[in-house]
Amino acid sequence: MEFTNGFDSWFETHHEIVASITYNLNLPQYNGRAREIEGSQGTGGLYELAKELTDKFETLNEDREWDGEFFEEIENFLEKELG
Repeated sequence: MEFTNGFDSWFETHHEIVASITYNLNLPQYNGRAREIEGSQGTGGLYELAKELTDKFETLNEDREWDGEFFEEIENFLEKELG
């Protein structure tokens, strides 16, 4: 597996994405993409979703130097991707 921006960046992004998926799934009113995948593919599908979104975010931000806007960017990305 290749890490576009290095393993540390990938791992940090993955953590934030998993935290967001978990947060959303704990909201009773949430009916977005993660809920659909959980219902149709179970936990394995959520693993794949987290990996897919991590790879996508890392690729979109290849070689980017963060200057305090990482959390805002990932929040906006996840709103779009998870619904």
